[in-house]
Amino acid sequence: MQKNIILTDYSKIIHKSKIILKECDLCDYCLGRFFIKNTNTSSSKRLGNKIMNSINSRTQIKCSLCKNLFSSLDFYAKTMQDISSDYEFSTFSVGAILKQSIIERDDKMRSKFNLRGVDSIKTEITKELRNKFTRKTKAKIDHITPDLTFIINFRTEQCHVKTKSLFLYGRYLKNKRGLPQKQKPCQDCKGKGCIFCNNHGIVSFNSIEGKISQFLYKKFETNQVNFTWIGGEDKTGLVRGNGRPFFAKLISPKKRNIRLPKKSDLDEIIIHDLRIIDHIPSGSIPFKTRIKLFIITQKNITSEKLRNLKQLVGIIINYYPTNSKNSKKVIHMLKYTKKSSKSFIIEMEADGGLPIKHLVDGLHVNPNVSDLLGVKCFCEKFDVYQITLSK
Repeated sequence: MQKNIILTDYSKIIHKSKIILKECDLCDYCLGRFFIKNTNTSSSKRLGNKIMNSINSRTQIKCSLCKNLFSSLDFYAKTMQDISSDYEFSTFSVGAILKQSIIERDDKMRSKFNLRGVDSIKTEITKELRNKFTRKTKAKIDHITPDLTFIINFRTEQCHVKTKSLFLYGRYLKNKRGLPQKQKPCQDCKGKGCIFCNNHGIVSFNSIEGKISQFLYKKFETNQVNFTWIGGEDKTGLVRGNGRPFFAKLISPKKRNIRLPKKSDLDEIIIHDLRIIDHIPSGSIPFKTRIKLFIITQKNITSEKLRNLKQLVGIIINYYPTNSKNSKKVIHMLKYTKKSSKSFIIEMEADGGLPIKHLVDGLHVNPNVSDLLGVKCFCEKFDVYQITLSK
């Protein structure tokens, strides 16, 4: 019974194919695509060839629908293979940009001959390219998050590739003063990437961001690195203890399967605990930090006055910068040491995001050290000793 159904369907296919071919010349791909979902055949080309042979129709020189576009797919599959040879990947996807005239002809023909449920020519082309590339590389198709995405532009006869970003987590120690955390962007492209900065977005590497970026450029052969910092310190400060955590997004990396060292010494900084992660957490990341502040005062300060600093522990510290939302932080522990009549040290543990220098001088922070002591105070520098991410 099943055979009779197939034979009956095939006779209908032959009949309809004759009607279509009387009006236009089609290649095996285009003809087979119109009927493949009604058969057990897996290849549009093979089905089209079978139909052509059944009705002895081999007169077309150029397909009036695709203009023999399918005959160029081996070339584009080879181009994909050549372009991807420098990349590490296991999954991929393919997109195509076709001339509008081809898309319109395809739509009109499917409508005119009532060819329902037929894949578009664009879908067929990308499917054929996927199959050819899979046979050449053994890579798997992934429509959601592929390692490589190919865009074949049949209008310009170009093939472009972009890679899935990689995400890293790590910590850094800073053991030399004078090194800023962030790097100034390239002046020509404002950090977007251009020929003058080798598409990195930065041209110098005299910061923590620059040194880590340079390290990752070499390891992963990536174009750009975007950082998410867990807090920050100015160039006068040190970062000790377990180091400051950071997240990095690698844009267009060529290498993905990199074995990362447990510790990397980059002169003024040391990176450790560096590893690949699935994603960077969204939103603000809460943390606590232990800090040592080196403070000087405009006037002499007494030990009795310094006792007022204990009032900062456990209460809400309000930070209200201009045109920004009020931020509320808490100091969990504080101790102080008087060094001279005009200087002292504070060691404390506080919520991350508290503006340390403004906590001392009082700018947009209430309560603050200067007001509590009744004398203008300035934070010369502060060192970070421990950062703990909140769960």
